[in-house]
Amino acid sequence: MMCKMRRFLSVALLAVLVLTTLRLPAKADGFDANFYAKKYPDVVAVVGNDPAALYNHYVTYGAKEGRSQNQAEDTAKYQAILDGQAPAPAAAPAAPAAPANQPVNGLPYSTYVDIDLAAQTMTYYENGQVALQSPIVSGNPNRGNGTPTGTYTIQSHIAGKRLIGPTWNVWVDRWMQFTPNPCHIGLHDASWRSSFGGEIYKSNGSHGCVNLPHDVAVALFDRVNVGTPVVVH
Repeated sequence: MMCKMRRFLSVALLAVLVLTTLRLPAKADGFDANFYAKKYPDVVAVVGNDPAALYNHYVTYGAKEGRSQNQAEDTAKYQAILDGQAPAPAAAPAAPAAPANQPVNGLPYSTYVDIDLAAQTMTYYENGQVALQSPIVSGNPNRGNGTPTGTYTIQSHIAGKRLIGPTWNVWVDRWMQFTPNPCHIGLHDASWRSSFGGEIYKSNGSHGCVNLPHDVAVALFDRVNVGTPVVVH
C-alpha cells in the first residue's frame, strides 16, 4: 500500500513539474521597451506604451511570433536573411480580392500591386484596370540585396516611419511592408533620389526595398491597405 502511495505521489509531482515548465514565459534578455513600441505600433494599439505591458506582451506572445526585443536582435535577423544564413518566413497566402472586373495577368484577383524587376516598374491594378504606374528603384542584386520575388500581401501600412539598418537610418513618409517579419522589405518614398527606373538598381539600388517617387508613394498608400496583394517578379 505504501509503495503504491509513493508511486502515485512521484507521478503527481512529475506532472506538476512538467506543467510548470510548459507555462514558463520566454526569457527577454536585453528587452528594449522603446524599440518594441516603435517597431510594433500594432502592439501599442492594444496594450499601450507602458514598459511592463510591452515586456509582458513580448514574453507571452512576441517571442513566439518572431518579433524582435531590441534593435541589435532585429538587425541580426535581417542581416542573416540577406546573407542567406536564415530562410525568410513563408509569406502568408494572399487573400484574393473580390474582382469587380476580370482578373489580370492570369492571377486570381483584379486589384493588386505588380512589381516588375526587369522593367523596374510598379503598376497598381484596381478592378482589372491600371490605376497607377511608375518607375522604381529596387534592391541591388550585385550586392546581394535583390528584392525578393514572390507573392505577398501588404503587412504594414504606416504614414511616417524611420528605417534603421546596419548602414542606413532614413525617414520615409509612406511605408508599405510586404514581406513578413523579420525580413522588412516594403514600398516607400525615397526623397533622396532624383531619378528612378532604367538600370539604376544595378549600381545604386536599395537594400531590398522598392523605392518610389514621393508623390507616387503617397498616391499608392492612399489606395492600398493591409492585405492588398503584392506580386514581385
